[in-house]
Amino acid sequence: MKYAIVYSSITGNTKKLAETIKNKIHECYYGKPSDEALSADTIFLGFWTGKNSCSAEVQSFIEKLSDKKLFIFGTAGYNNTKEYFEEILSNVKAHVPSSNTIIGTYMCQGKVSDAKQDAIKKDNPEMYEAIKDKLEEAVQHPNDDDINALVSEIDKLNL
Repeated sequence: MKYAIVYSSITGNTKKLAETIKNKIHECYYGKPSDEALSADTIFLGFWTGKNSCSAEVQSFIEKLSDKKLFIFGTAGYNNTKEYFEEILSNVKAHVPSSNTIIGTYMCQGKVSDAKQDAIKKDNPEMYEAIKDKLEEAVQHPNDDDINALVSEIDKLNL
């Protein structure tokens, strides 16, 4: 069985999750979305959230997948609820071609970059005020509880 851990990370949140998986699965491709990772049987695919889904780079990679086992994981900064995470995961899953099998998912909150916070504050001050507390909470994530929850999900796979 060949494994790949493929991720896109801007602030380091998703990279932290990918590194956790790498510590569990030692021999694998590890890095950014690339054609090299397509040779794996099982792919752990990580993303940062933008517009309630994954980035265009990750979407493009997903659309190349065929007959793979896929574990999808990601981070999102604005909210820390199961419903919010399920909505995002559903949007990402919609890009997965039907020949693939999703073997698991995991989402947690992650910090939002200062640049993004500044942009929100400038472009939409009302929205910023509404989510300011959530952004402050996000600075603490991914934390040890998030990492332990991810490890539990990976352990369920019996790799």
